[in-house]
Amino acid sequence: MLELNSKYRFNPFVFRLYHLFKDSPSKFTVLLGFLVIQIFISPIAGDSLLWQQILYFYTYLVLLSAVAAIVVNRTKLYSYFILYGVSLICSILFMKTRSLLWLAGSEAADMLMLLIAIWGIQNFMWRQKKVTRDLISGAICIYMLAGLVWGDAYSLCEIFSRASFAGINPADSVFAVRGALAYFSYVTMLTVGYGDIIPVSPMARSLTILQGLFGQMYLAVFIAGILGAFLSQQSKDASGRGVEVDSDS
Repeated sequence: MLELNSKYRFNPFVFRLYHLFKDSPSKFTVLLGFLVIQIFISPIAGDSLLWQQILYFYTYLVLLSAVAAIVVNRTKLYSYFILYGVSLICSILFMKTRSLLWLAGSEAADMLMLLIAIWGIQNFMWRQKKVTRDLISGAICIYMLAGLVWGDAYSLCEIFSRASFAGINPADSVFAVRGALAYFSYVTMLTVGYGDIIPVSPMARSLTILQGLFGQMYLAVFIAGILGAFLSQQSKDASGRGVEVDSDS
């Protein structure tokens, strides 16, 4: 334990995060916990520019660390670095100029970063020979990150076609609108359909249909498949141990 502490004592914070994901056998469980905690932290930050920027920086720093720990293709990793810089610069310029074009650039870069993270997790899972509880957490992480991807897509839709969604007050702050669209994204993917936010424009409706289809297919096919493989694997392991005990007796 002392050796582990001395290993990370003088490392910068980003490298500590990197090694946390790289060395931990429960890397996706850690990431899933962070994503769940973020759901509760984001409303607490409210309209505070400082806290929203800190939350943004920390969120994508954690994703960067996770991607760096699992991605084999360095081109994707470097692309993530570049997109992170582009998103950060566009976000700062938006705060200074209030130009929606800079906000659109930030949202587009965020969406591409999330897609790279999803692609990296998916590829890492396919490389594994054994289904573990942590891989199940990884599958859930993909589901949650996909909700954020569609949230960014809805934001872009609202930026380029105002009033694409009924039930959102355009006078609200950009953080409130982002939060409302992220909420709408998850509600749509879970097919809850409260009806408090409604897609109005043709593009918004098309995106909503695609997300609903993705949410249902992902849960019914991928999540169900990986859970089935895990249970089958557990059953084989248990029967194998039973055979060993019988042979010993």
